[in-house]
Amino acid sequence: MLFGETADKNETSIKIEDDVMIGSGVHIYVNNHRFDRLDIPIIDQGYYLDKPVILKKGCWVGANAIILPGVTIGENSVVGAGAIVTKSLPAHVVAVGNPAKIIKTLNND
Repeated sequence: MLFGETADKNETSIKIEDDVMIGSGVHIYVNNHRFDRLDIPIIDQGYYLDKPVILKKGCWVGANAIILPGVTIGENSVVGAGAIVTKSLPAHVVAVGNPAKIIKTLNND
């Protein structure tokens, strides 16, 4: 891909499975600006390839959280309000902060 080109928007998706809760003000992104080249202004570099975002069954994304490209939130996991999720989260965890970090594993105890 050359600088300035963008991926086909029809190939990327945000997949939201059943029983997902999403708080107000949540932002979900599937791409980001390129910034690889020092000799070209960022505004002229285009975008990285799009990456899908998947919210698995039963997860909860708290208010004002930000989910970045390529992230999967695992089944029945919780993203705390205001968290910035830069990496995928496994099933049954609670993640908070910037960047989001797992602080708890959920279990039946």
